[in-house]
This record gives sequence, structure tokens and C-alpha cells, in this order.
Amino acid sequence: MPSWGNFVLDKGMNAASAITKFRAVKLTAEETVGPVTALGDMVIGVAQVGVSAGEITKGKGCSFRSIGVTEMEAEGVIAVGARVAIASDGRASATVAVGTRIIGVCVEASAGAGQRCTVLLNLPGPLMVTGL
Repeated sequence: MPSWGNFVLDKGMNAASAITKFRAVKLTAEETVGPVTALGDMVIGVAQVGVSAGEITKGKGCSFRSIGVTEMEAEGVIAVGARVAIASDGRASATVAVGTRIIGVCVEASAGAGQRCTVLLNLPGPLMVTGL
């Protein structure tokens, strides 16, 4: 079944560096987002478009979803109803452990790495400081 999304709040900002579509983004400066690079990063949304370094020089920014349901690239299998955390590269992950940030709940499963899943967002999401 194909993934889907339903926005409540989408926002556009400048891109600090190249951003991959359907991966988590974080604030890097005022009105500027960049890709998530660590498990505990404060996620502001999920990129709805990809932005290359060349496109940034031409003024292209990044549109991202902060509230609603979004597609995400998964790092592995994620079941419906599972808590979704972020991997260090901004992909959705079913691995919820100390140091990860839970960003939502899976509402459409992923069959494996590189596949898309659908996530009901709950941002910025709690940082796990103890096990579940």
C-alpha cells in the first residue's frame, strides 16, 4: 500500500545544507533548517522536498511538515502502531532506546530499509533518558 500524508502545519525555511526528502530536519539558525545528524537532535519537522547544494545557491528552501501525518524514509521494518524514533541520519526508526527522540507513531508500516512508512507526528518528541 502506498504511503500518504495529511498536513496540519507545513512550513518553508532556508536550507543550511543538502536535505533529503522524507527525512527529519532540525533548526540550524533563525528561519533555517538542516538535516538531522544525531539521535538526540531536536526535530522541527520532516522534509517534504529534497534540496541539493546547487539548488540552495539558487535560493531554493525546504518545505517541511511539523504537525500532521507524513511519509518518512525508514531505516528498517516498522510495524503499524510502533513508536517511531529518528535515526542519526534523520530516517524513521523503530529502535527506541536511551538517547533517541520519539517523534510519532507509525500508521502505515515499512517493509524494510529505504522504504517509506507513514507517521503521525508528535514533535519535537521526548528524548528517551531511561528505557521503556
